[in-house]
Amino acid sequence: MPTLAPLDPSLLRRLDALQLAIRRMRWGSVLGGRYAIARRGSSIEFADYAAYTPGDDIRSIDWNLYARLDRLYVKTYQEEVELSVEIIVDATASMALPTPKKFERALQLACCLAYVALVGRHRLRMSWIAPGAPRATPWCTRRAHVNRLTEWAGRVAPQGTVPMAEWMRNAVAGLRIHGGQAILVTDGLIAPAELFKALHGLMMQRVELKMLQVLTPQELHPARMFRGGVLVDSESGQTHELAYGAEELERAVLAHNEQLSRFCTRQGIVFAQHQLDESLEEAVLKTLPSHGFFE
Repeated sequence: MPTLAPLDPSLLRRLDALQLAIRRMRWGSVLGGRYAIARRGSSIEFADYAAYTPGDDIRSIDWNLYARLDRLYVKTYQEEVELSVEIIVDATASMALPTPKKFERALQLACCLAYVALVGRHRLRMSWIAPGAPRATPWCTRRAHVNRLTEWAGRVAPQGTVPMAEWMRNAVAGLRIHGGQAILVTDGLIAPAELFKALHGLMMQRVELKMLQVLTPQELHPARMFRGGVLVDSESGQTHELAYGAEELERAVLAHNEQLSRFCTRQGIVFAQHQLDESLEEAVLKTLPSHGFFE
């Protein structure tokens, strides 16, 4: 059974400074961590002032500030709102090809994402897209739980093929996914329509989505591996005749990935692509923050 090494403590210390980026609050989540957002009116902790607009509670107006500036301002406060975080890792056979290091890196990225969520005091669990009924870890709430998550993740081996949309439907029902945020870690090497249907199934549950595509340099430049002949699908076993040239193959892969990126942009899904020739540290400290995963 494959194992996953614990994350480097020095990397974890640098992750302590990050927070999950949240574009909008999704209500209706029963389980979750607590996330502070600015609200007008009385609440937990004073945050800032905001210009008065009609409809604001007049009790929140700072009259001392009005006396000095002759303008109306209201006090805003930090209110803690519950948020659940689901990290869903693709564990189908394609994630182990063309090298097992791709799945290992996907798990490392998932554990880093989990750690940042736990630092933010969110409740988090991790699940795997694999044959059979959807499986998930128990809910975790403390940053120290990242070692347990790493241990659980290390027991997972990529295998088989799974219709992703069907898996998502089963996961929504079986794991009771509703509200909060979900982060999908996958290579995205399935029919775009199938992936879009799976993502739509999550969006229907009032989930804010992020998608992280993990690929090897060989997959981004497949012409370096194939020069014609027959290609065998690692998951379904189906064969495909390669009747096109190297440049056409490169364009087809580029078009596929651009289609995924465009769909995510249109649907408000945060999207990033990670290549294995980029280090784990650079990915989580630079690439993911720059694409809106972290603040």
